[in-house]
This record gives sequence, C-alpha cells and structure tokens, in this order.
Amino acid sequence: MPQTANLKVNILVENKKDGVVASALEFPSYRVEAATRELALKTLEQLLATHLKDAEIIPIEIKVSQAADQKNPWIKFAGFFKDDPYFAEIALSMQGERESNDDSEVDPSLYIS
Repeated sequence: MPQTANLKVNILVENKKDGVVASALEFPSYRVEAATRELALKTLEQLLATHLKDAEIIPIEIKVSQAADQKNPWIKFAGFFKDDPYFAEIALSMQGERESNDDSEVDPSLYIS
C-alpha cells in the first residue's frame, strides 16, 4: 500500500478580464479558468488530486559523473617552474602589467607569427 505524502505544487494565478486562470507550474498541462480566484484554485487542486490519486513519487539517486574522483590532469604541471631563477622575475613583470593603468596597445611586432 503506497504511503501518503503532501506534494507542494507552485500555482500560477493570472487575473484576466473575464475571470482567473490557475495553472500548476510542475504540471503545465493542468490549467483551469474560473470566475474567481478561490474557485480556480479549488478546481485545480481537485484536478491534480484526481490525477495523482494512484500515482507514487519515488526519489532515486543517479550517479552522473566520476570526474570528482579522477585526478586533475593539470596537477603534473604544478610547481613546474619552482627552480627556475627567472620565473619570479617574469611573474612580477606580468603582475605589474596586469595592475598598471596603461591603456596603450601592445606593439603588434611583439606577437609571435
């Protein structure tokens, strides 16, 4: 015998010139039109209850990726320049360029072609 549980459903209520339209966002095909807000909500609730009376909601877990368990392929490059005497100088130069307020363009002849 299935257990009973409460299911929270988000209802969109739209006021129209000739009444109210209520629809269940989780069940887009369920939509009712009524003269009043109260009648629209009650009718939609009854419609959903009838539809779901013999239904079950079963939560399942799906394993989607193993990526978190795998090692990062870039880790082998970590510390690659730790013994390079010029790297600290290059890094400081790059940091200085990033932090400068110089908006001038880089000389195109410096690019490798």
